[in-house]
Amino acid sequence: MKEIKEEIYKLVKLLNKYSYDYYVEDNPQISDTEYDTLYKQLEKLEKEYPELIQENSPTQRVGDVVLSEFEKVTHKVPMLSLSNTFSTEDLRDFDNRIKKVVANRKIEYICELKIDGLAISINYVNGKLISAATRGDGTVGEEVTDNIKTIFSIPKVLKDNKTFEVRGEVYLPKKSFNILNEERKENNEVLFANPRNAAAGSLRQLDSKITAQRRLSAFIYSVVGDNTIESQLQALKTAEEYELPVNNNYKLCKNIDEVINYIEYWDINRKNLPYEIDGIVIKVNSYSLQEEIGYTQKSPRWATAFKFPEEELATKLLDVELSVGRTGIVTPVAQLDPIVISGSTVSKASLHNKDVIDELDIHIGDMVIVKKAGEIIPKVVRVLKELRLENSEKYIMPNRCPSCNSELVSKKDDPFIRCVNPECPEQNIRKIIHFASRDALNIEGLGDKVVATLYEQGIISHTIDLFSLEREKLIDLDRMGEKSVDNLLKAIENSKNSSLDKVIYALGILNVGKKAAKILAEKYLNLTTLMTATVDELINLPDIGLITAESVIDFLSNEINIKFINDLISIGMNPQYKVQKIEDDNIFSGKTIVLTGKLVELTRNEAKEYLEKLGAKVTGSVTTKTDLVLAGEKAGSKLAKAEQLGIQVISEEEFISMLGEKKVNG
Repeated sequence: MKEIKEEIYKLVKLLNKYSYDYYVEDNPQISDTEYDTLYKQLEKLEKEYPELIQENSPTQRVGDVVLSEFEKVTHKVPMLSLSNTFSTEDLRDFDNRIKKVVANRKIEYICELKIDGLAISINYVNGKLISAATRGDGTVGEEVTDNIKTIFSIPKVLKDNKTFEVRGEVYLPKKSFNILNEERKENNEVLFANPRNAAAGSLRQLDSKITAQRRLSAFIYSVVGDNTIESQLQALKTAEEYELPVNNNYKLCKNIDEVINYIEYWDINRKNLPYEIDGIVIKVNSYSLQEEIGYTQKSPRWATAFKFPEEELATKLLDVELSVGRTGIVTPVAQLDPIVISGSTVSKASLHNKDVIDELDIHIGDMVIVKKAGEIIPKVVRVLKELRLENSEKYIMPNRCPSCNSELVSKKDDPFIRCVNPECPEQNIRKIIHFASRDALNIEGLGDKVVATLYEQGIISHTIDLFSLEREKLIDLDRMGEKSVDNLLKAIENSKNSSLDKVIYALGILNVGKKAAKILAEKYLNLTTLMTATVDELINLPDIGLITAESVIDFLSNEINIKFINDLISIGMNPQYKVQKIEDDNIFSGKTIVLTGKLVELTRNEAKEYLEKLGAKVTGSVTTKTDLVLAGEKAGSKLAKAEQLGIQVISEEEFISMLGEKKVNG
């Protein structure tokens, strides 16, 4: 037992170190495969010896608490906001005010990156994380302890019995944000507008399992309650000493000119960071000087935040268009007088949901401010009400579906409205488009416009109708010649041979993306067995949480969906899933690989499928963890970064040659 205890202790210590290197230092020391192997070894030991599970074990961060609501927490020391500055002149005014209060004293400033996230307070007692709360209004926040414990970069146990409060910022790295939005896109969920909103939404989940899946991280910037600390620099050093996550880009500046130089550097280089920042925080370094300089009612006089300018432009809102998704969510989209933002022409912008429309007080014809949120999704951020015309019409979200005129439904505390009519034309068109899409059954020739035409002409009304299309009716349609019709019918027939995971994904089950579809395929092996699934079975599958499990059961309990699946089975679409047996010694097994550029002999999806069958992990961005980059024609920034990091790069020709050496059975 002593040896087992020592082995668990060493594994916990090593895995926590690797997590720190990965989440805090952004400098992974081992591959994902190596980490996973050690992690599974620890899981196995903990399962056999549950009495030896350590509180700071990485396995204890999965999240398992569901709350009915958040408890309110009063901060012992208020979490004040900072005043903002926007120009060099503002900074020099700030510096002059400081000098007047503490004349003839040496003033040093410490500059830190202003992370675009959610402020958090964490309490450690005798070295253990006992509570955490959001900033809230600065005086009262929300208790989110169980959610904070899911964040790998935050230690649950310190290296000694220290008691203090630390404050920092919870954020979502750019990579995690992109992965999260890609998953939401696959599941036909509304995308997050930017990493900050995603971080806030993730941290404020009542179910900590959801928080655990969101890949949040954090930086600590303050220590409260330690009277031995005399400066902000010392506070950061203390946090580092206790292996708390500290952003190491801080700098001690001797004067305001050095502060300005620091700001100018990061204004240029912030795009290279793996997380979003929206400015620089400047603080007087000395705590004794801070106390002498004092506070206003809302903020400290000894600190300020310099905010980077965002590219925001004004334009006219011409109309609001409503889009109905395949799951029934009705999304409002602003139709704009076109403008160019960040090098691209923008004529539409997100209005997200009815709550956003009410908050902005949208009127048709308003002059609105538009920006690219996180340089990704254009959105309307405010209305220039002073320019509003007297006869302008306030926009009211409709209570009937724009596609089928059915009454729209909204749930309590849900900002989204939905059409629940299973015969809604727009929903059915979207479902058919999804069914035929590249990541689903990949029916070539059945694009969005063709599907819409077939539906509007009354040739199809449900997805299953695709398999009874008549050649003569198709040839009569505009732009559908004999060859294209024959090719389409052949593609539809060939789709019956799709793998089970593709078929499950094509069903369009809410919250079931490509990854979840593959997990379901591996578990149930065919559609017939899938229809017998239970919640208890589903929640015990890897990466299938309660929300996804309930979505699957809801789908399989619906009579229309049951008929659809049975119809698919009756036409011969009930593939048996073949579990791939991979020999661990093939040249791609366990490797992290990035695809970039245009491939000629293979599609990107084909190359990805080959690699995944061989045990490789295909990711979207080049990092120090990348083992190999497959570069096709016109490869751009990813190729340049790979060369900069010294990562092996192969051509498509080399890749095809290497595939000849693969060792895959089954």
